[in-house]
Amino acid sequence: MLTTRRLNAYIATTVMVLAVLIQQVVTEGFLSDFDKSARLTARSIRASHDVFSVTVMLGLRGIILTVCLPILGWVSLKRRSWLPIAGFLIVLIFETGIAGALKISVGRIFPYQYSNFFNRILIGQDEMAFPSGHAANCLALWGYMVWYFTQAGSVVRRVGTWLVVLASCIVGISSWLIRTHWPTDLLAGYAVGLSALLAVIGLYTALGFNPEATIRYSQVTHRETVDAQ
Repeated sequence: MLTTRRLNAYIATTVMVLAVLIQQVVTEGFLSDFDKSARLTARSIRASHDVFSVTVMLGLRGIILTVCLPILGWVSLKRRSWLPIAGFLIVLIFETGIAGALKISVGRIFPYQYSNFFNRILIGQDEMAFPSGHAANCLALWGYMVWYFTQAGSVVRRVGTWLVVLASCIVGISSWLIRTHWPTDLLAGYAVGLSALLAVIGLYTALGFNPEATIRYSQVTHRETVDAQ
C-alpha cells in the first residue's frame, strides 16, 4: 500500500525533476546539448517512420479515451458510482492542463524543425514541443486504469505497472526516432503524467475514495459497521 509519506516523497521528487528539466530547456543548459546530440543520433539511425509513427500512438489521447471511457462508463453505471470515471477525468484535466501551460510558456520547436534555419528564427512556429503530451498521456491515463482496477501488491498490479512502463518506453523511443520530440520533452512528459496520477491517487486516498477500500471491501465494511451499531 502506498503510504502518505511515500506518496508525498514521490510527488515532491517528480516536481523537482520537472523543475530541473524546465530550467535546463529555458536556459539551454547541458541537457540541451544532449538533446541536440540525440537528434543527430536519431537522424543517423533512419528508423522506419511508418512503423514508429504507429507505435507512438500508444500515447495518443484520442485512442486512450476511446478504449478507457467506455470501460469506465460501464463500470460507473454498474456500480452506480461516478468515482471510476471521475478520477480518470481529473487525471486527464490535470495532465492536459499542466502540459498545455508548459507548452505555451516554454515555447520550443520540434526536432524535425531544428535543421531548418527559418523555423528556428520564426516566432510562434509550432513552438509546442515541451513537454511531450504523448508521454504524459501514456503514463497518467494508462497508469490510472492499472491503479484503479488492481489491488496493491497483487501480481496483476505488478504486471499492469510493467506494461505501462513498457508502453511509455515505446512511446518515448518511437517519438525520439521519428524526431517528434527531444529527450527532455519526453522526460518532462513522464514527470507531468506521473505528477497528475499521484495527485489523484493522493486525492482519492484522502477523501476515502481509494478503490482498494471502496471496491472489494465496501460490502464487508458496511456489514461490519451495521453490526457494530
